[in-house]
Amino acid sequence: MRHLLKYELIKIISRKSVLIVSLLLLLVFGLFIVYQIDYYKDGSQKYKPYERVITEQDIAEVLKIFEEHEDRRLLPLVDRGLLQDIWDVPMLEDSYTKQLAEIRAELRLSAPGSYEYKKHALHERLLMEKGPPSGQVYYNKPWASIFYNIDQFGVAFIGVMILIGLAPLYSEEYTTGMDSLILSSRYGKGQLISAKCCAAIIYAFICSAAFQLINLAVSGLLSGNLDGASSPLYTISRYGDSHQFMHSPYSWTVIQYYVIQFGVHIIGCIAFALAVMFVSSLSKSSFLTLFIAGCILGAPYVLNDMFNIRFDIIEWLATFSYSQFIRVPTLFNRFETVNIFGFPILYPVAAVSCVVAVTGVLVWVTRRVFQRHQVT
Repeated sequence: MRHLLKYELIKIISRKSVLIVSLLLLLVFGLFIVYQIDYYKDGSQKYKPYERVITEQDIAEVLKIFEEHEDRRLLPLVDRGLLQDIWDVPMLEDSYTKQLAEIRAELRLSAPGSYEYKKHALHERLLMEKGPPSGQVYYNKPWASIFYNIDQFGVAFIGVMILIGLAPLYSEEYTTGMDSLILSSRYGKGQLISAKCCAAIIYAFICSAAFQLINLAVSGLLSGNLDGASSPLYTISRYGDSHQFMHSPYSWTVIQYYVIQFGVHIIGCIAFALAVMFVSSLSKSSFLTLFIAGCILGAPYVLNDMFNIRFDIIEWLATFSYSQFIRVPTLFNRFETVNIFGFPILYPVAAVSCVVAVTGVLVWVTRRVFQRHQVT
């Protein structure tokens, strides 16, 4: 089994297409970073005097600067980001207060013991654990860039690497006629399928871990630091951008979210890798596998996010698509539950459980398909 696994893994990694595509993707990622280079400026020293409770005088000074500069885009990016973060402090506090008040109002109107009541009670408990915003400004821009790169480029990088590496996993055996030889050998069937499955998992993990390390290194080197790891998650934003997690009910720090995000990201990558393996087991054409699996990954995202097509089925597919598990933020940036026998289960928990279960079924079906191929 160990020798089969080593052979399958080397066969995947040593493909010329994998090497060429990985180099091209790194080049594109480099251009992507160059285009975003201003967001990597070190603003830690400018933020340091304001890493305290923001006062009304601070807000008044920011308002005065905004009034003097009608077009804020003309301000230096770091200055604009700092001013925006100071200006957003009371907005974050008001948002939390209103959100909690609305939930408690809904709680009073809901019948005790009902699903809606349990849902609102869970939301209230999470917000109480999170607590009101601290009223401070935090410098965590390097981490904001890390999350942004994973969200905007990570899904393309890892998705393409998995597609290129794993699309020929079974299709290549069918095309070359090796399938009948392999299945008739004493190492055929079960051990071979297990080796291919494990190789796909390891390859997906390598691709994901490599991108994460490159992303961390780029952000740390260009920003000059990785400050802000212990800051609250709801404060995370790039210079001048909105706070993506301001409505998140979770009381995590930035580094806690990063660890959770990485775990979910790995699960998503492995699940997609095994889905590609499943499609490959059905097709004799690597190109057809590439096309079908690519559509599975990208079509919901393209239709829903890029072309803003809002049919219910497309929104549902986008919500539970592999791309969302690889990107991760939409799982945690708002409160959402799933009704399981009258109990509210947090959407991230339900979604991850669902993708794990579906992946298990796909692996089982893949084994059956390849074993039955012997007699076709």
